[in-house]
Amino acid sequence: MTNIKNLHKKARLLKKEIEQYQLNCNHKNSLIKTLENGDIRKVCDNCEKVLGYPSKSELDDWLSR
Repeated sequence: MTNIKNLHKKARLLKKEIEQYQLNCNHKNSLIKTLENGDIRKVCDNCEKVLGYPSKSELDDWLSR
């Protein structure tokens, strides 16, 4: 069984890999998404980086679906 220190190390390495992937992404397509904490944000469709808050019209369109 893997000990907790190894799991934390793997998690840190994966977070760094995700950050690097997101830095290299051009964020061409975005979508509106509910995050784990319940907040609604605009995120990149490719790398899932949070890009900001949706505009009122984007939010209205998203809510009407």
